[in-house]
Amino acid sequence: MGADLAARKWFRNMKTLGMLEVSHEENPLFDPNGKYPLIGYQLFYRMDIAETLPFERENESLTRIWVETSEVKFVLDGHELLLDILEEAVRKKER
Repeated sequence: MGADLAARKWFRNMKTLGMLEVSHEENPLFDPNGKYPLIGYQLFYRMDIAETLPFERENESLTRIWVETSEVKFVLDGHELLLDILEEAVRKKER
């Protein structure tokens, strides 16, 4: 099964919400030899999840977790913009 077909099986009605450009161009503490790029992008999508499979962390970082929509505000403390993006995604589902 191709990746596109597999994605359509679990994700429905995928729509791009937008993106953020994260730039360190004016950051005097930026380390060009560090693990982050000088300019990076975060893309945001909304989709209906048709099926949720068991989530096992064996290949994930220690801090990456599955969070239900109602619990996100407790996990993203201090990240108001990300909470706004999530709220927009939920509103688009309700339309």
